[in-house]
Amino acid sequence: MTLTGMPAFTMIAIVWLGVQAEAQTPCPELVRLRSAATESWKQAMRAPSSERCGALYHASLAAEATLNYANNNRQSCDISVPLLNQVQGYHREAVEARDNACAGRPLRPYPADIIQR
Repeated sequence: MTLTGMPAFTMIAIVWLGVQAEAQTPCPELVRLRSAATESWKQAMRAPSSERCGALYHASLAAEATLNYANNNRQSCDISVPLLNQVQGYHREAVEARDNACAGRPLRPYPADIIQR
């Protein structure tokens, strides 16, 4: 699956989340972790399908590190509930993509209009 197989809104959300993290938090560590998770995701999407499982494993770990930091430093970094929810959503998406890639399934299910009946 190529980068075009990933919905555009996902990439927009990734970039937007990084911008939001910079704008809303005084914690440079959160911004650094978020940037690392985004870069890890991009690398996983560029990886050959034979290496995608391992690449998405690293991307899900980076997303988990971002989520853990956001949870543990929510008050000191003034992390809003919507931002925390977005970080949790990104982590869920990374784990789902990893599980699907490692099981040999498409990263995301096909939309209903593509499925032939």
